[in-house]
Amino acid sequence: MIKSILLAVDASENAKVAATYANFLCYKLDATLDVVYVVDSRLVNMPYWTDYGAISLPVTRFSEEMRNVLESQGKLLLEQIKEKAEHAEVRSRTEMRSGIPAAEIIEAAKDCDLIVIGRHGESSTLEDHKGLGAVAERVLRSSNQPVLVAPVKMQEIKRVLLGFDGSDRAREAMTYAAELSRRLNVPMTALSADQDEELVQERLATVRSYAEAHGLELVTMPLLNVDPVEAILGVAQEGDLIAMGAFGEGRIREWLLGSTTESVLRVAEQPVLLHR
Repeated sequence: MIKSILLAVDASENAKVAATYANFLCYKLDATLDVVYVVDSRLVNMPYWTDYGAISLPVTRFSEEMRNVLESQGKLLLEQIKEKAEHAEVRSRTEMRSGIPAAEIIEAAKDCDLIVIGRHGESSTLEDHKGLGAVAERVLRSSNQPVLVAPVKMQEIKRVLLGFDGSDRAREAMTYAAELSRRLNVPMTALSADQDEELVQERLATVRSYAEAHGLELVTMPLLNVDPVEAILGVAQEGDLIAMGAFGEGRIREWLLGSTTESVLRVAEQPVLLHR
């Protein structure tokens, strides 16, 4: 059961959208909102000496000023989010950390049930805006908790769309998808794509059995001879929450999320809930 949600924030517009999703989910699920802002130590720990042409100047003052700027920014953001949470009658806790953002986010989320993060942060380049930012991608690759990647724009959640391949990770994603469907009072659609019709029907039967046991409204969609990415993106509509397990096995899974997962995450305009 989702009782604690970790929201990772920075000063980006995407973080604001992620905060809206996290606040909404905490309100609907009666969950506690844990908010973390990370002062990126790489921006603070600059080389002690910097060469400026004919002279060399210490940059200690610059490092201190950079830390002060980032900490002030973080304090303001955390205060704003806490104020909005209080207005929505959501229990919240805030924390400022210093270090490598992805590592600190994962550490902060150890006692939480779900991580919510923006698609890309303030340090992303223009090219990143077409896909995932570096921090979001590293969190997705390393987190033991499910991660909800917020889209660029807020969408009211009207349906949970589960992409199901029968793997253990997909089954874990199914339990979260079912909980969100039930507690948000929205329908759930499960789809499975493969060339083998018998296999597809077997997978969907698993989801149907789980949904029936939990009293959920469910629509199943067997899709044959269709690429899984095309299947998910083709069915997804505005207002969907896409849920899926990470695809990919073996050692490569330590570094890659799997081609299907990465493609959906990079292209989908909807929020994506991933269980790795």
